[in-house]
Amino acid sequence: MNRRLKGGYMDRFYHPLFIAPGLIIFFIFFILPVVFGFGFSFTDWNQYLTEINFIGLKNFQEIFEDRVSMLALKNTLIFASVTTVGKNVLGLGLALILNTKLRGRTVWRAIYFCPAILSTIVVGLVFSAVLHPTGLLNDALTFVGLESLTRSWLTDKDIVMFTISAVEIWMYAGFHMAIYLAGLQSIPYDLLEAARIDGASPWQQFRYIIFPLIIPSFNINLIMSLIGGFKVFDMVYVLTNGGPGFASQVVSTMVYEAFGEGRWGYGTALNLVLFVIISFISLVVLNFFRKREVEY
Repeated sequence: MNRRLKGGYMDRFYHPLFIAPGLIIFFIFFILPVVFGFGFSFTDWNQYLTEINFIGLKNFQEIFEDRVSMLALKNTLIFASVTTVGKNVLGLGLALILNTKLRGRTVWRAIYFCPAILSTIVVGLVFSAVLHPTGLLNDALTFVGLESLTRSWLTDKDIVMFTISAVEIWMYAGFHMAIYLAGLQSIPYDLLEAARIDGASPWQQFRYIIFPLIIPSFNINLIMSLIGGFKVFDMVYVLTNGGPGFASQVVSTMVYEAFGEGRWGYGTALNLVLFVIISFISLVVLNFFRKREVEY
């Protein structure tokens, strides 16, 4: 009997039973909302109507004809692109430096990682004061004789998205550094030592050995950066609330406003557009870099 249970039914259903609770939670809180959201995005669902009516692509037509919606899409793309490049370049650079035999490197790693564990609300409030026209940054530039570089960092519509992006990069570069460090520390020391003996320069070591072997870490960081960039809400909301005017409006803040106004069908349509963009770009990037992963 025990042998039958061990090699039969129990053995067959052992693993599915363990993952079932997680799958149920995932289905209820992710799959179902996505499916319902997909359906409601084609309706006029709002707080002013007692009935929900199917209206086809009207919500999407309104999105792509609305100047503010298109500006929000543009700002979201700018933010995702700038922060993805910034967080990965800075994170990788810090990881390469702090992976050497630098004195106090453990302390430096902790210092650079610390901003990632702070609340975005707290970071946003602090930088609102720092970036104020009479704030610390402009005062510091004036003090060192660089008054010409002072700006209205959060109220100039030409630079506001780049200012918010810089705050985001400062906050999360250390997080991505930690992932790159994990990848760097998994590289066999013998490979790098052999390359040095053969006369490879630091750039050649990075290009032909280090980077190909940390592609999995790069892949993870790139996808997380892109998804986080496209989904940005809290940093924009705290720093500018979409202003000045609509200059820093992003898709997530528009969704928030649409739901606040009771335009739930329109809000879910915006969410669906964002979901499609994130899914498409993430799959393309993931597929591109997975083909370039190196086993060792």
